[in-house]
Amino acid sequence: MTAWIPLLRPGNAVIAAAAVWLGWAGLRLRPEWQLAFWGSLSMLLMVAAGNAHNDTLDLETDRVNRPSRPLAAGLIRVGTARAAAALLLLLAVAAAWIGSPLHGVLALAMAILLWSYNRFLKGTPLAGNVAVALLCGLAVYFVELPLLVDFPELAYDSLPAALFAFLATFAREVAKDAEDVAGDRAAGLRTFAVAAGVDAARRLTLAVVVLLLFFLPVPLLYFGYNARYALVLLVAATPVLVPLLRSLSRDGGDFARAQKLLKLLMLAGMAAILAGTVGRG
Repeated sequence: MTAWIPLLRPGNAVIAAAAVWLGWAGLRLRPEWQLAFWGSLSMLLMVAAGNAHNDTLDLETDRVNRPSRPLAAGLIRVGTARAAAALLLLLAVAAAWIGSPLHGVLALAMAILLWSYNRFLKGTPLAGNVAVALLCGLAVYFVELPLLVDFPELAYDSLPAALFAFLATFAREVAKDAEDVAGDRAAGLRTFAVAAGVDAARRLTLAVVVLLLFFLPVPLLYFGYNARYALVLLVAATPVLVPLLRSLSRDGGDFARAQKLLKLLMLAGMAAILAGTVGRG
């Protein structure tokens, strides 16, 4: 039973669920909490399904890059993992549909994009990275986006948080591909790191992190975030940004460390966004 934990990777699923609550909490015209509940459950199930489905397709790659993974190690059958992924994906769409039909349609579109990433886009330079980043951004934007159909006067309150999640996730995905280049090349995947080289992937990751750095003041200056946003960023994000920039500025780059720092940066950014949006007028 414990083999299912690294297959479904509940830590990542919980972060996706929390992203929905983050987007909901930042809305000035906030809908009922039940919408965020069903949305967060949908994202949790969808990420778990995506992880399981991804591992069924990455079996040969994982035998090189991550031989301890449950499928690569033979702890779970591939057919069982596929069935679990399909069931979880159906439940994810159903949970969103309970929230509202429009949210169900959005969840269905995200499920199709997730399946397309796992099946086709992952080995395409940058397309796979953009797909994963878009899915993460949409998790934050999940509650608000369908509401814009009926309430176009909404101020796109969760858009800055969604853009932050998109950029941070894109940088982390490029760094992940750079770390996995040996296994991806062996499996015939043409990620950006395989096609353009590891150093090009390092430079691209660094460029996105610098772009993210310039983006950080935007919510404070143009979206009405309060001063708590800047304070939490200073306290929580600075200790992460400094070693991240230093690591990516060096030739070669420690991509495993960069991934961990980018995940910490995302958590720090989410905390800052929550602090800056809750209670604003």
